[in-house]
Amino acid sequence: MPIKKYIANKDTTITDAYKENLITRATDANIGAADSLEVFALYAQANSSSLERSRILVQFPINDIVADRNISKIPASGSVKFYLKMFNVEHPFSVPRDYTASVSVVSQSWDEGYGIDLDSYSDYGWVSGSSKGSGCTWIYRESGSLWASEGGSTLTQSEYNLSYPFSTGLEDIELDITDIVEDWAAGAIDNNGFLIKLSGSFEDASMARSFYTKRFSARSSEYFYRRPAIEARWASVVNDDRSNFFASSSLVSDEDNKMNIYFYNKVRGTLKNIAGNILPGVKFFTDSSYTSEISSSYKVITNPNPGVYKATVAVDTTASVLYDKWYNTSSSTPYFSSSIEVNLFAGYDVSSPSEYIVNITNLRPKYLTNETARFKIYCRQKDWSPTLYSVAYNQVENTILNNLYYKTFRLNDNYTIIDYSTGSLAYSKTSYDVDGNYFDLDMSLLEKDYGYGIKLAVYENNELKELPPVFKFRVE
Repeated sequence: MPIKKYIANKDTTITDAYKENLITRATDANIGAADSLEVFALYAQANSSSLERSRILVQFPINDIVADRNISKIPASGSVKFYLKMFNVEHPFSVPRDYTASVSVVSQSWDEGYGIDLDSYSDYGWVSGSSKGSGCTWIYRESGSLWASEGGSTLTQSEYNLSYPFSTGLEDIELDITDIVEDWAAGAIDNNGFLIKLSGSFEDASMARSFYTKRFSARSSEYFYRRPAIEARWASVVNDDRSNFFASSSLVSDEDNKMNIYFYNKVRGTLKNIAGNILPGVKFFTDSSYTSEISSSYKVITNPNPGVYKATVAVDTTASVLYDKWYNTSSSTPYFSSSIEVNLFAGYDVSSPSEYIVNITNLRPKYLTNETARFKIYCRQKDWSPTLYSVAYNQVENTILNNLYYKTFRLNDNYTIIDYSTGSLAYSKTSYDVDGNYFDLDMSLLEKDYGYGIKLAVYENNELKELPPVFKFRVE
């Protein structure tokens, strides 16, 4: 589950634009329930020097992020990235080009309100001495409380004031806000969301020109995938080489010589850390009686998830089988032991691209939106040609692919939900263990009552090669 989305729980547009009469400003307007959000700077509409502005307020459920982290649904700080996602809305008006927007942390709380009129600004927000409406405005942030600065007050520190460039003006926002989310989650600053506006000279009329108008989808949008969101991404890949273990070789780099093996500490079916949070050790032997120990030139043991222990090792051996024993480093009490078949690198193993046949063996026709499904992948080389004897007596081994990725998309319009991610944050890379490749998919990312497809691709020789077929299912 390498991606999780947190949809905005509040958003609105605030403005000091003139109403249709070009006399009265809409500083008392609330637009908290509209399905679009708007940013602009409009110069010289009412008179030769007039300036009108529109800004966005958007807030997210950071408490949900904290709760998910507490139950290990997302990783600890330092192991996850957070991105602000805002989606462009097409409209019949002009669109500004070549400008920069600022994304700043709001310093005061505010009420969303129920206004929907983004064009004539006919819906009232909080107004002093009046009960006309509700929700924040350009002047008021909540009932009876003014903004410290009209148009929304923000924190002044540079780390809480980000920018995002637009070229065509039709772009979405995808902005790394990891440090801000972590400060919200830790309670270092209050979560009052973001203020999005045109930055500096693009808004203050110093350029004597208009930047009109940029719209984004609001949280009330009918389009499920285009609502404002914080997207958590992390690389949750498990590379368990127990059934794909290679002895160290001078044919490959030091990094490629490193193998990963795992020990899973299950207590009544649940993964739990060893009592006392002890980090175990692991030793390797060349005999099943565990007397002839062999050293590893590299060994690092970590505890990536509760009850999961990972040893990254490099072992130079000619033995065809190794025996691993996990133990308490203080008392030498054994925890777990097993055996590992050892492969040897050969010249053709280093760079020999192959064609593959893949299948998701446990694919179901339907899934529920509140479940996380694990998809198990069977893979074999395409050029495998069985004889009658091999069909009758041998089962073809599941080929493990170190660089297999997945993509999820909606079938009716090919809209990509999760794309292949081959960069440093490989959130769509599949894991593998002794049974083969697999990945987990959080179905809450997908809109219910639609059909979806999964594609697989292998990354070899700096090339991403998509593999047939498409695996189809529906979410209900």
